[in-house]
Amino acid sequence: MPIVSLQGVTKTYPPTARDSAPVIAVDDVSLDIAQGDVFGIIGYSGAGKSTLVRLINALEPTTSGRLIVDGVDLTTLTERELRRVRSGIGMIFQQFNLFSAKTVRANIAYPLTLAGWAKADIEARVTELLAFVGLSDKAKAFPEQLSGGQKQRVGIARALATRPAILLADEATSALDPQTTHEVLELLARVNREQGVTIVVITHEMDVIQTLATKVAVMEGGRVVEQGEVFEVFSNPRNPASQRFVGTVIKGIPSPAEQASLGARHEGRLVTFSFRDGDSSQAQVFLDLAEAGLAFELVYGGINDIRGRAFGHLTLAIRGADAAIDAALRKIREHATVTEIGSDAPAGTARAEGEVR
Repeated sequence: MPIVSLQGVTKTYPPTARDSAPVIAVDDVSLDIAQGDVFGIIGYSGAGKSTLVRLINALEPTTSGRLIVDGVDLTTLTERELRRVRSGIGMIFQQFNLFSAKTVRANIAYPLTLAGWAKADIEARVTELLAFVGLSDKAKAFPEQLSGGQKQRVGIARALATRPAILLADEATSALDPQTTHEVLELLARVNREQGVTIVVITHEMDVIQTLATKVAVMEGGRVVEQGEVFEVFSNPRNPASQRFVGTVIKGIPSPAEQASLGARHEGRLVTFSFRDGDSSQAQVFLDLAEAGLAFELVYGGINDIRGRAFGHLTLAIRGADAAIDAALRKIREHATVTEIGSDAPAGTARAEGEVR
């Protein structure tokens, strides 16, 4: 069974004005999160992703549908029963939400005190977590004395204090610089790998999903418009919202405007070669072009890697006789996806075979 299962979940808020309609924040969402996954939920502001995480955390009741967490249907529980469920779910936030008047040690100990742990057990657990997040030397420091990355490490340690099965990360790296973001993502990967905690990552940052998540759901207008393995969604996004997100980190086939700009700046025929895990490598394409005696330069695109699986698009400006280019492209099409673009392509040859968008 999945550790989290949403089945037709909807969350509606009352109208904000007398003559307005109810606000549908989450609209008929169904998805399963397997135990041990790092599941990313991505969407632009207003997509409904933060509301969704509040439903999973039992901070908001669903309007309709079923929401099952660790085998328990949250929609059937009383508030007292929901409090017990929340103790098995850790939460980290964009703005850290630390107690400024408490030391690092006291911040991490706080949920354990609320849970009624014995003092000796609290001390042992806090010491263990400080070592795990690399802050043993900061136990007596206050939040104002910490960097942003250190504050988030404290937040992660506090979220893990009661040994939750699920960790929810709501825009947990949005306030951090790129280097610190990388360090926090590495720590979250360790939490998942070494402690077996299922992590749900709520974000608008594609790099976070690409680096950390194993599966992803794309939200728009309160609905999940696409979901699946991160590699599958990134390498071949089907929904326009997914394509827009992927386009922020991956350059695909140039748009008409980009084609015009590239054509004005580079001589030759513009051809995009698309690669996906298992396809022929870009090195083989370059070799085929060189063996045909053609000159070429890379003018657009790039290759990306997700856990050892490569995909991407490379647009080349190829110079040479049209007949030689046509012959080389026919050969390359036998082992790679080719999209010929641009105004320099001879009549009847511009095409997209097996195009990946």
